[in-house]
Amino acid sequence: MNSIFTALQDAMKEGRRIEWITDTETGDECITADGTAVYGRAIQNGARERIIAEPVLVLFGAGHISKALYDLAVLQGMKTIVLDDRESELTEERFPLAERHIAPFEELLKEEYCTISPYFVIFTHGHAYDLEALRYALSRSFSYLGMIGSKAKSSAQIETMRAEGFPEEKIRKIHSPIGVSINAVTPEEIAVSIMAEIISVYREDKSAVTIAPSLLDRITKEEGIVVRIIEKQGSAPRSVGSMMFVTNDRIYSTIGGGRIESLAIDEARAMLKSKAKRKILSYDLGKGGNAGMICGGSVRILLESNED
Repeated sequence: MNSIFTALQDAMKEGRRIEWITDTETGDECITADGTAVYGRAIQNGARERIIAEPVLVLFGAGHISKALYDLAVLQGMKTIVLDDRESELTEERFPLAERHIAPFEELLKEEYCTISPYFVIFTHGHAYDLEALRYALSRSFSYLGMIGSKAKSSAQIETMRAEGFPEEKIRKIHSPIGVSINAVTPEEIAVSIMAEIISVYREDKSAVTIAPSLLDRITKEEGIVVRIIEKQGSAPRSVGSMMFVTNDRIYSTIGGGRIESLAIDEARAMLKSKAKRKILSYDLGKGGNAGMICGGSVRILLESNED
């Protein structure tokens, strides 16, 4: 597979600060992680995109607050993974769109569930496994780590983690007591406060381009063409960095739909047949332009094979 996508995936797994730089004339690309190039040569005047992973919530516990937080995640299209040792709570009826894992927590905490910047939320039943779940989360890279509990409980458990030698950099990222302070009382209100905190972390850089870990995983495993908007002017429907993946028989994600996407899909399928590696398309979205639209603006799209 094309090493740019594996380099991007590796950097995201490590939780590094990523920038994707593209020469909009030639299509040459560079990926930097924490300021160091991990793919390609340095590009001085290219389009620069800060890259972050779309949130994947990993919920330790399937109680009332977990259910309320899951419902909020569904509204926002966030992937959610729920872990619990109670079949009665972690049911398809309560969590129909979640990835559900039911087993004793001693077994659950031996597995990996999301390897790219997960958002960990800890509220095990009766707090019985909160400390073990906290230890599990601190042993991995993460974007967010929140644990429910009183100030006294949280402080004691954090000190335990500090005494066990976990890096201070990670310990400082623990949100506990969890959530934004809104005087929440009910499970639903507490879930709102937690989701607000998650969004504040996720959207810290509002200009960042988000990539779904599942999309990147697919790109690194299946043959296809990656289609990405690298330049935009005017009222084009999607922003720079919007990306989709086209295989011989499937289309994953979107660059905005409509005429532009249809043309890009046709071009990507033609590239798959011809084994072409890279192409840049420019579309004028104004009246009389080459996209057959009247909304105005223009976009430049990079199509590239994920096969070296």
